[in-house]
Amino acid sequence: MIDWNLATDECVAHLRALIRIPSVNPPGVADGAADQDSTGGETAAATYCADVLRANGIDAQVLEAAPGRGSCFARLPATVADPEPPLILLSHVDVVPVDVESWTRDPFGAELIDGVIWGRGAVDMKDMVAMELSVMLALQRTGGERRRDVIFAALADEEAGGVYGALHWVRERPDLFGDATGRLAAAALNEVGGYSMTVGDRRAYAIQVAEKGIIWTRMRATGTPSHGSMPSPDNAAIKLARAVSRLAEAPRPSRVIPVVRSFFTALGLAAVVERAERGDEEGSRAMLAELVPDPVLRRSLDAMLRDTVTPNVIRVGKKVNVVPGVGEAEIDVRTLPGTDQHAFLADLQAIVGDDARVESVHTMPPVEWAADAEIVQLMQQALLSADPDGLPLPMMITPGTDAKAMALLGIPTYGFAPLRLEADVPFLSLFHGNDERVPVSALRFGLPVLHEVVSRFVEG
Repeated sequence: MIDWNLATDECVAHLRALIRIPSVNPPGVADGAADQDSTGGETAAATYCADVLRANGIDAQVLEAAPGRGSCFARLPATVADPEPPLILLSHVDVVPVDVESWTRDPFGAELIDGVIWGRGAVDMKDMVAMELSVMLALQRTGGERRRDVIFAALADEEAGGVYGALHWVRERPDLFGDATGRLAAAALNEVGGYSMTVGDRRAYAIQVAEKGIIWTRMRATGTPSHGSMPSPDNAAIKLARAVSRLAEAPRPSRVIPVVRSFFTALGLAAVVERAERGDEEGSRAMLAELVPDPVLRRSLDAMLRDTVTPNVIRVGKKVNVVPGVGEAEIDVRTLPGTDQHAFLADLQAIVGDDARVESVHTMPPVEWAADAEIVQLMQQALLSADPDGLPLPMMITPGTDAKAMALLGIPTYGFAPLRLEADVPFLSLFHGNDERVPVSALRFGLPVLHEVVSRFVEG
């Protein structure tokens, strides 16, 4: 028998230890936070995981795609003579940078205050690293029969597209994601899904079975450098500003994919979908605003209904008295399953016209997996067992994850980091946000749920 109170305390200790390792991506000084230097932070976090696993009799290794860009791989082998394909417990050890002055607590202090753990990575996604680490330890300690290998993969560089993490290892060492006979994993459990959200009187648990595609896009405008005292229409700043404004203001019509339609309907938002499918964008958004008061959740739901284009970085000009000759903007484009990404980029170019050139910097396609798969049914059963009043629902997430790299190998990858959250916890706003934190109560709920899914899928 597993003492889940003790197991949760151990999980909390691992999470706090991982938060204290500043594995900021891109590596370097972590925005001056207590003079923390994140060079080698991913390798340090991966090494922490490997040390914990080895100390408990689990073979583990740290592999680097480049110096300091380390990932941890470990394996609990199947115990039966004719095993089934493995299960991967997938996570990432890197975190995004912090704006230290905007935090009320040390972002790498891992403070535990009033039952809440504070720090960068508490939500995205060192909580899942710690939970999957704890599940590996529980499986090892209980010693049950395993009909599959369980592969632990805590990877570097997810926050920058996985070039030094998932993408690298998928391309260079696909054997890390399969068994001794060369069969690739049957499934992977990954971040983002599984958490609860409250919509009206419904507490839903969103099980991620799909995610939008990514086109990180660069837009470049050029002009003729000249003296700032003589205004010129051939000004890269003016051209870039026009181009960015056109992209931001261009309408993005709704297109409702089946998993999103089912998700909205189960949440009591069928009227939103009906208006969207009729082309009534104004009515759809008005209805969404009426039914979903949380502005962050509302933006997330709205983004599930359409392709999105978000200008996030603008660089132009070097001196106030010089008309700039070049300027660049970085645009975060997210596409629904079924969107032709090449054609979408062509549409963006048509919108900005001659003011700028649009080009893709990093493109990853959308992914979508079966919502009725065995492991999804196990997730739904485990959640209902732990919370009979909950509503487990397959859904599509708007961010991207390492699921895209797993898709290159054909490995179905589901988001399932189960957390029961009170309605007033601003969970979605904490992803990449200030004062990132997670309640211990959420981990105490989620750890046995995650273990049940893994153990049932692995042990039968």
